[in-house]
Amino acid sequence: MILYDANAPGCNPVTVRHFILEREGLSLEVEHIDLANLANREPNYLENVNSRGEVPALRLDNGTIITETTAICAYLDEVAASGTSLFGNTPEERAETNMWVRRVYLEICSPLLTWWRGTEDAVQFYKSHRVPATDAQEWMRGQTHKGLERLNIDLEGRVFIANGKLTMADILLNAFLITLLRKITWADREDLTNLMSWRNMMASRPSSKAMLDPLPHKIG
Repeated sequence: MILYDANAPGCNPVTVRHFILEREGLSLEVEHIDLANLANREPNYLENVNSRGEVPALRLDNGTIITETTAICAYLDEVAASGTSLFGNTPEERAETNMWVRRVYLEICSPLLTWWRGTEDAVQFYKSHRVPATDAQEWMRGQTHKGLERLNIDLEGRVFIANGKLTMADILLNAFLITLLRKITWADREDLTNLMSWRNMMASRPSSKAMLDPLPHKIG
């Protein structure tokens, strides 16, 4: 397998890196895409890897290309030769994990990222490659606050988000928050004590630091 990783700490590449760093039993090669210079929008990448220009992407041994962050992680979780699943060991655990992945993405990650993509710096960077939601920034900001506050309540008495252990839900949210809160100070809600305890716990994991750098060319 070949993972097309980025040379910059974008939310989606960081999420997959975070997952790989936490998931044992994986064996794959890694190619780095120059995301900072939009190499993912060049004809070679669009024609041979992902016509939507998204990074990361995963090329399977049979040539099939898998895109979308959670789909890549779910596949890697299935094919890992050893280690503990980060989605769950039973249908019930996997359902709970996927429920929380959906919740944290829709309620926090997506509106936070969409808000940032409407900023002047992001608009200039993406140029004509994305349609900025500048008119929706106020709504996205409010939705993010609501999502963070809701999760703070949900985390009462919990260490992890789902199943009482580290799962894809923790990895997804942690990757997005660590990546984006360096740029978006208004979402750094230190008043949400349960959420802050969870953030501090996740930040102490070695993978939370290592995920900001590109992966080595060989895993496993």
